[in-house]
Amino acid sequence: MGLKQEELIELLTGLKFIEKTYEIMRIIEPIKKKVLHYQESKIIETNLICHHFWKKDQACDNCVSLRAYTENEVFIKIEYNADKIYMVTAIPLVLSDTSIVVELIKDVSKNMLVVKKDGEIEVDVHSVITNTNNLLLKDHLTNVFNRRFIDERLQVDIINNSIKKETLSLIMADIDFFKNINDTYGHIAGDCILKEIASELVSCTREGKDWVARYGGEEFLICLPNTDKNSATEVAERMRTKIEKRVFEYDEKKIALTTSFGVHTLDFDVSSSLDTIINSVDSNLYSAKRSGRNKVISS
Repeated sequence: MGLKQEELIELLTGLKFIEKTYEIMRIIEPIKKKVLHYQESKIIETNLICHHFWKKDQACDNCVSLRAYTENEVFIKIEYNADKIYMVTAIPLVLSDTSIVVELIKDVSKNMLVVKKDGEIEVDVHSVITNTNNLLLKDHLTNVFNRRFIDERLQVDIINNSIKKETLSLIMADIDFFKNINDTYGHIAGDCILKEIASELVSCTREGKDWVARYGGEEFLICLPNTDKNSATEVAERMRTKIEKRVFEYDEKKIALTTSFGVHTLDFDVSSSLDTIINSVDSNLYSAKRSGRNKVISS
């Protein structure tokens, strides 16, 4: 991280006054998800990954530390781990020209009640937390992830695959002639098509490993960690074929449509910026559209 031990001690000594409020204080490197643990006035250097605390193998969808790091603001979230509920406060700081995040974690299992409008206590707190997180990170129409999720998560997955020395593939999908669907059948029909297309894309991915997000309009971005070019092209082709063969229905009208796909695979030693990577997969998508649509173009 480039931080000296004495600098961390000085920082955390200044936070000692809140030790009675929070059970855990830890320092996070939010991009690589590395932890320097602080407890009982001591710094313990570890190789811990921050999301392992939440019993997760992958980075949290609602990573509050990454959000604090990216937006340079203090963020708070409620999260659960097994049978406990925690309040996490993420504070962005800069030490020796290095950006870090201090996480303050408090067990609020015994203190927190979620109350309905009629005053009745809501016992399924886990569902409340999950639903709240989904409101922030899910596209309300298609129920896949939204653009905010892409902005926060993609760079993390790219770096993680680089650390693991694995390839990562991205797919950009675009519905062909979608404007014609809206013009012919109406925008409500178009919304129904978007939901169905999103569902088809998700059905072709690996649950808990890949993710699908609405990039904007009728475009979707699919992230496939630890996936080479040939495998990613096969996934995109499977998506294309499923959509081409399906007959969509709205208001007793049958609608046939196709999609175009761009695929771009990153080696583990990639040094390109996030914008350059997105432009690469987007360029392949538009090559597919310019060459006749209903195609998969890979690089």
